[in-house]
Amino acid sequence: MIIMVYNLTSLIALFFLTGCIQNSYMSTDEDIKSTSVLIVMPEQKCSKENMGRILIDEKVLHPAHKECYYK
Repeated sequence: MIIMVYNLTSLIALFFLTGCIQNSYMSTDEDIKSTSVLIVMPEQKCSKENMGRILIDEKVLHPAHKECYYK
């Protein structure tokens, strides 16, 4: 019974933490509908243009994940 309660508590905590992490990616002041995102490795540079769109911002979100935002 104690192991089951521990597992259930861990599972609930995992869902709450996952929701917090996902919400931090989505919080931005930019208009998401007109923004294009290109994902590259953090050591790579974002190109100034991508398919006719101009680079407006770049963020390293993870040691293996960098996002380049174009508008």
